[in-house]
Formats: sequence, structure tokens, C-alpha cells
Amino acid sequence: MSNLSSTYYSKIYQEFKTIDVKEHLSVVRFFESYERDIKQLNFSEYFELLVAYLDALFEIGAYHSHLKIVDSAIQISILNNIKFYNGRDIYTDLLFRKAASCYNLMQYDEAEHILRELVKISPHDESYAIFLRKCLWKKQPDFLKNARGIAILLLLASALIIAVELIIVRNLFAVHTATIEMVRNITFGSAILVLVGSTLIHYGQIFIGVKKFVTECKRRKQ
Repeated sequence: MSNLSSTYYSKIYQEFKTIDVKEHLSVVRFFESYERDIKQLNFSEYFELLVAYLDALFEIGAYHSHLKIVDSAIQISILNNIKFYNGRDIYTDLLFRKAASCYNLMQYDEAEHILRELVKISPHDESYAIFLRKCLWKKQPDFLKNARGIAILLLLASALIIAVELIIVRNLFAVHTATIEMVRNITFGSAILVLVGSTLIHYGQIFIGVKKFVTECKRRKQ
């Protein structure tokens, strides 16, 4: 069903409607204070309060609590065939926020899985692809971690070379100053090259990979 309606409004529901939904903390406190009674409401009232509660949890950054409950709302929307709710594509909206909660909790594998499913559902929605790229960016592959480690070592080496140059070479072996400067510049330049190069490779792999995935999803949709 695409719309939920009720001809009778319970006392708890009427009290809830006096709260501004933008007052997220108030919504959370209300739901948690009357949770047992809320679960006894008729379906339309319960679902409305549940969605409002989930939205409020997400907005205040209570991502752990959000993840504990969001699957129930997703399951309810599926079992009751609720596609659109209050102007929202409730199923994909709940999934997107679940992915965002996972992302904010650094659960990048789960976030990636959800976002890929969303791309399969709506491959023309660019926001899913953008978020997927952002998530993959956070999932640093081993080669990038190794490259950054090498870059740090090279930067430390260049700092050591500078110290040797200033303290020893310029004072005792001035004739070799040009050579040590060249070594220092090569070491420092190599560090920057490794850092920038590995970053660009990682970004390129993400961009190309996501683009191919979206294109394939679009093809399957057709």
C-alpha cells in the first residue's frame, strides 16, 4: 500500500503530533518514554512514530541506536508493500540512511554493500554513486597504505639528510654540498611522487570501477 490512513487517533499519537518533528531530541525522548505503549498502537500510527524516531536518531548522530532499529522499519515497509510514505520513497530512503550510519561508524564494508544495492535499484540516481565513491575512498587498499608508509620513510630520510647537510657537510665537507643537496631533493621529491601517485591511482580505480558498475546496472535495468 502506498498510503497509510486512520480514522481514529490515539492519545499517544495526538501527544506526539504536538511535537515539532525538527525537535529531534524531543522526538527521541518521547518515543523512548512511551515505547511500550507505542508498540501497541495501530499500524499506521506506529509506523509513523517509528519513522519519525529513526529520522530523529539519525539527525542527532545516534548511529548505533539507528542501526539497531532501521532493519525493522525496512522489513515492515517490504512486508506491507509501503513504497511511498509522506512523499518519500521510504524503502530506499531507509536503506540510504542505514548506509550513512554504517559509514559514520566506519563500517565501510556494510556501507558499500548497501550502496551497491541502491545503485542496482536506482542506477540513474547519482547521489548513490557519489556516496559509493566516498565510501570506497575510505576503504584504503593495502597498496595505498604501503605507499604512504614508504612516503613517510622517505620524508624522514630527507629530514635526516637535511640535518646531516647543515651540521656536518656544510662545515666539514663543503665540497660535497651540491651532491648532498641533490640527494635530499631526490629523496623529498620521491616521497611526494609516491604519495601523490598512489593517491591518484586509488582515486582513478574508484572512479573507473564505480562508473563501470553504474553503467552495468543501467544496462541491466534496460
